[in-house]
Amino acid sequence: MEKLMQQEELAMLAIWKTGSGSVKDFLENHPSPQPPYTTLASTIRNLEKKAYLTSRKTGNLYEYTPAIAEEEYK
Repeated sequence: MEKLMQQEELAMLAIWKTGSGSVKDFLENHPSPQPPYTTLASTIRNLEKKAYLTSRKTGNLYEYTPAIAEEEYK
């Protein structure tokens, strides 16, 4: 399992706290200081490429779900 960069790890903490949801949902649970929406969206796409997240498109919104449990990462 690849070690995450600090920005990716903070995003994953927000994702694990939320469970599953959209970038907007994760932004609400992101620790301060919150990154801009576009920055978090890019980070989430990178996490999906690294297989930390799965996604499904609902209408024109992507819903992301953690593919790796927090305990498994730690």
